[in-house]
Amino acid sequence: MRFSRSDRRALVLIAVALVSAWSGIVLDRWLHRPSAQGITLDEARMAALEAVQGLPDGGPRGAGAGSGRGELAAAVVETFPFDPNTADSATLRRLGLADWQIRNIYRYRARGGRYHEPEDFKRLYGMTGELWQRLAPVIRIGEQFRYFTEKDFEADDARRDAQRARRDSVRAERDSSVRRYPVQPKFTELTQVDLNTADSTLLKQIPGIASYRARQILKYRDRLGGYVSVAQLAEIENFPADELAVWFKVEAPLLRRLRVNTASLTELGRHPYVGFPRARVIENYRRVHGAIRSLDELRLIPDFTDEVIQRLEPYLEY
Repeated sequence: MRFSRSDRRALVLIAVALVSAWSGIVLDRWLHRPSAQGITLDEARMAALEAVQGLPDGGPRGAGAGSGRGELAAAVVETFPFDPNTADSATLRRLGLADWQIRNIYRYRARGGRYHEPEDFKRLYGMTGELWQRLAPVIRIGEQFRYFTEKDFEADDARRDAQRARRDSVRAERDSSVRRYPVQPKFTELTQVDLNTADSTLLKQIPGIASYRARQILKYRDRLGGYVSVAQLAEIENFPADELAVWFKVEAPLLRRLRVNTASLTELGRHPYVGFPRARVIENYRRVHGAIRSLDELRLIPDFTDEVIQRLEPYLEY
């Protein structure tokens, strides 16, 4: 079968048109393919989290940004206790948060961020006064996310004291049926006891001191690292220092000093003269300025008054 010149020309034109159309489709797909450049590992993880949780893509782009405000208008907003460290997207939506706020929370947590106290959640982008007043009373930070405070350690000490008292009571009741312990003899004349070397047996020989007050003296000595003055007994809660001070002296050196440049936040915070607010100041100062050579470097900070520095000086080691 032979084609005329006009037939051959028509076939060539059809072939050219088909090739052009196919090339256009390929070029369009190449130009509009999604680019992987500039995507960080955190963004990739966030995309995976959004896929699992069903979070919408995109963030606030104006007054009606995302699906958050439009959907919340029809949704019923609830108020109930929640932990911002563990709450899922459905829980956060029920509380009245917009989708782009939920995305910010997930992104913050995916990068290792944690809410250690309710006030940390107040810094969430888009938080209004009205929303904060509603959510603040119901925020419950899990114990594993909270900072330890001096009250936590005091509560631990109180629990241990109560457990020890119960054990002593049970043991005394059990042993009373076998034998009676002799009453601890008391000093009959004034005898001064060194606060840094005395044990509980010696302390209980002082008139007016039994097991509880002896434990108070020893516990405070351990927290301080040792006594530098008999006057420090007045710092023990409910301790009659005015009546009992005449029985004590301080001659032995301190048992332990606080290494201010290497001690952890917990070690610094447990010292009665530092506490956790000042411990955080010291930790931040070390991070920014390096090692502390003397307490004079901290005098410009309001928390470190002359009185505080004078009390701390014997206990610090640089």
